[in-house]
Amino acid sequence: MDVEKAIATEIEPKLRNVLGLSTTRTLLTMATLAYLTNVGGKIQRYRAFVDSICSDEGVIDKWGEAAAAKQAEEWKALVPLESETVATLASEASG
Repeated sequence: MDVEKAIATEIEPKLRNVLGLSTTRTLLTMATLAYLTNVGGKIQRYRAFVDSICSDEGVIDKWGEAAAAKQAEEWKALVPLESETVATLASEASG
C-alpha cells in the first residue's frame, strides 16, 4: 500500500473513530510536521509520521502504551520498507 492510501484508508479513519475529529486533526498536523522534517525516503518519513501519532501522550493515555506500540507496528507494516526502491550509485576509483 502506498503512504497516502495508508493514511486515508487506515490511519485517519481509526483515529477519527477512537479520538474524534478535533484530536485527529491535531495528531495528523503534528505527524505531518514529523513527516516533512524527517530525513530519509518517503517510507522512512511515513514511519516518523506513524511514530509521532503513536507516541503522543493523549494516544498512549487512551490506548495504553502496549496497544499504541502494536498499532504503530501494524500501520508501519501497511507500507513495508521493502516497497521503497533504493538506488545506489557507485563511483569508479580513478587510477
